[in-house]
Amino acid sequence: MLKFRKVTEPPWPYQRKMSLREYAEFSEFCLKNNPEITPENCMERDSGERDIQKPFHLE
Repeated sequence: MLKFRKVTEPPWPYQRKMSLREYAEFSEFCLKNNPEITPENCMERDSGERDIQKPFHLE
């Protein structure tokens, strides 16, 4: 059986959300630093999700 400690407050301070400009700059940075990913193939990458037979769960 899993035992979790009681949490009354988050363990870290609230992080502000990324602005659209920051997100665009981050995306551009990631694309520039990974030459295997191009705007043409970024949605075609196969990470193996289709082969998962049983979803993750805690027993």
